Amino acid sequence: MISAPVFIVCVADIRCRIAENVDILIKEDSPQEELKQIIRDTSISISYMLLEANSLGLGTCWVGWFIQEEIRPILNIPSDKYVVGIITLGYANEAPEARPRKKLEKIVH
Repeated sequence: MISAPVFIVCVADIRCRIAENVDILIKEDSPQEELKQIIRDTSISISYMLLEANSLGLGTCWVGWFIQEEIRPILNIPSDKYVVGIITLGYANEAPEARPRKKLEKIVH
């Protein structure tokens, strides 16, 4: 069984980019450009959380495979918020070897 002692639910606040009086349906396939912006901005924050956790010797996993309409009620998240990702956090049971990397000259043009 795989488990993690901590789950961090990373939620974007729709109202930070969209006017208060605008009522939009927040789903994965919403056409609003603003939704794409808040997902991008929150994703950047998640990336930095993962980097910081790694620097502290913690293992993480960014979970993004869920359905908004199903996850929000389970976590009691309001409909004007968008769950961008869930981070599992803890000390890893193992330390895998670093994978081989291509030489810089092979990937930079």
